[in-house]
Amino acid sequence: MAHAASDELEVEILFTADCPNVQELHAYLASQPGVTVSAVEVPEDGPVPDGFAGSPTVLIDGANPFRGELVGSPACALSPPTVAELAAELARRQAT
Repeated sequence: MAHAASDELEVEILFTADCPNVQELHAYLASQPGVTVSAVEVPEDGPVPDGFAGSPTVLIDGANPFRGELVGSPACALSPPTVAELAAELARRQAT
């Protein structure tokens, strides 16, 4: 989905309670203009949301642009996205 510079990007972070990477990603996203960020905790004993690829999973406009296999249970991501990767993806999307 192409975005004009004035359009808001919807970013959702899916995470487990013990994930050490969530705060840094959330703080970065919250500081970015043109980004609406929400965080959804994946319960240890409940179903995982669609698109969950380990904690943290970052969905931009409902899609995961980063690597990661979908998982059916709460788990940490083997290769979570970094702030640098997230910054590059946001810049790419906001430029279109």
